Amino acid sequence: MQHTAHHPSRPWYKEPWPWILFGLPAVSVVVGIFFLMAAIKSDDGLVTDDYYKKGKAINMELRRDKAAAQMGLSAQLMFGSDGRSLRLVTTSKVKLPDTLSLSMIHPAQDDYDLSAVMTMAGPNLYQGILPKIPVNANHWYVQLEDHDKKWRIQGEWKPGSGQMAMLGQPHLEPVEH
Repeated sequence: MQHTAHHPSRPWYKEPWPWILFGLPAVSVVVGIFFLMAAIKSDDGLVTDDYYKKGKAINMELRRDKAAAQMGLSAQLMFGSDGRSLRLVTTSKVKLPDTLSLSMIHPAQDDYDLSAVMTMAGPNLYQGILPKIPVNANHWYVQLEDHDKKWRIQGEWKPGSGQMAMLGQPHLEPVEH
């Protein structure tokens, strides 16, 4: 008969494999809780709860765009070298008010949206200052409107393409010779 030496077995908690097998799911749970907390704390502001109300608002906005087109309204927005100062040159068939509202809308995060009051500085010339320098983005939506919200013109500013943005649909007429 063969006699084998009997080694006392180690307790399970001193072995590496149970810790590896328990550790992987535990790490997954901790990482999942971290991502859940991050998702709860951050509101991306991209989804609306009331689609019907939003749809009605879009129709009202389209009426404002048509009103601006009937006024022959267009504008060129120029950004100052400081990143905050604004100058606006307008064209219109009707007299515009002394102050206008300019909104710079970030394409993805409404936390970055900015607005400025544009004050008349001369015929067809307005000036204003943004509250802070816009964050770096590939493009911005720019909207100009009166305080009564009867009309609006819109455009897009691409900072990489220069310090100017066109708003509205400029109406070009041929020159008579």
